[in-house]
Amino acid sequence: MATRLLLRIVTPQQPILEAEVQEVTAPGTLGEFGVLPDHVTFLSSLECGVLRYRTFQGEAAVAVRGGFAEVRANVVTILADDAVLAEDASPELARSERATAEAMLKQAPFGTAEYHEAEERRRWAEARLAASRWRQVS
Repeated sequence: MATRLLLRIVTPQQPILEAEVQEVTAPGTLGEFGVLPDHVTFLSSLECGVLRYRTFQGEAAVAVRGGFAEVRANVVTILADDAVLAEDASPELARSERATAEAMLKQAPFGTAEYHEAEERRRWAEARLAASRWRQVS
């Protein structure tokens, strides 16, 4: 029985993280899901949100914006559209971008492409803000 997982987070721009972890919790499109060692193989699409992971040193978080998660043979691979480690997430920038997105939401008619874009921007800003609050693993 395995006691750890390998977590890999990759974006189109660059690899973000590769670490041995004990547990992963991710924002799937059908709801949040958790992965422990020896988990069954599966594939899930991801929502914009906070991915959390636990190591022997503590817990940490990464903001992810969409993509896919694959779990296979104790390896969790996250192919995210974008991802930001909690220590790299600027709360000030995220708050500013959230305010801009909320102003856009007030102006855009519901259901339009502009509305959906503003909603996605707001959710991404909120994910980065939430991730920035997590204590980092050293």
